[in-house]
Amino acid sequence: MYKNLLIFSVCIVMLSFQGFSQNGKLNNAKESLKTTSSTTNSSSSKRSSKSSSNDDDSFFGSLIAELFIKLFSYTAYGVAIESPFEYDSSMHSAEIANYPYETKDYGNFIYTDSTNYKIIRLDIYNRFLLENKDLFGNNLGLDFRFLKRFSLNADFTSFSENVSGKRDNFTMYSAILKYHRIRTQRFDAWFGLGATHVANSVNETGFTFGVGGEWFIKKPISLLFSHQTTSINAERVNNTKLLLKYHIKHYRISTGYEHYRLGVSKINTFSLGIEVSF
Repeated sequence: MYKNLLIFSVCIVMLSFQGFSQNGKLNNAKESLKTTSSTTNSSSSKRSSKSSSNDDDSFFGSLIAELFIKLFSYTAYGVAIESPFEYDSSMHSAEIANYPYETKDYGNFIYTDSTNYKIIRLDIYNRFLLENKDLFGNNLGLDFRFLKRFSLNADFTSFSENVSGKRDNFTMYSAILKYHRIRTQRFDAWFGLGATHVANSVNETGFTFGVGGEWFIKKPISLLFSHQTTSINAERVNNTKLLLKYHIKHYRISTGYEHYRLGVSKINTFSLGIEVSF
């Protein structure tokens, strides 16, 4: 009897483990992104009243608060957009290069008064992503540069996973408006705001914040880093890239590491791609 009970227990454990292992990373990711946290926060508000015996205190208090707000806004603008010390710098009037490393002296931006630059530029890229033989994906996107300092990035990422002979998929779309804060001839750094939509059975959209930069080390090599994060149903959808690029006129080949956090699932991939500028 005890022997039969032991065999039955082992079978139950094996079946449970098999069912768990068949879920796969992509399925776990979708299930976690579909789950909305049910935690409710109870807060109590307390009211306190204070009487002021002097109107001058209120006047000076509001004056100080106004000065503080203006000072903070001025400082934030200088850090995020442009400081007064940059108005007369070469970076202030940096133009968009026809393509990175058109010459050995500059990457995405060029310091020039000539016509050897772009008013707008379109970069298109496609990257193959591989974690293992059962889990791989593709990243297709475009980056539209305009008004010297801005770009609009639209991105499509899809993953496919083989779980016990069955194919599972995960698809997401993102769009982010980027402001290129640092625009030197050797370094290009940006931050941006946008949105990411996870398709399939999730069908949810979240707010996206991103930062990134590209260092043009020496022709024809550059190093790119970027990170984007999105919140969907209290879970994170993150993407971090570290890519080495080899530039050949209008084209470049990229290779490196890309990390994705899709809800509860983490995917670490080898990345290989090609890019072109128009």
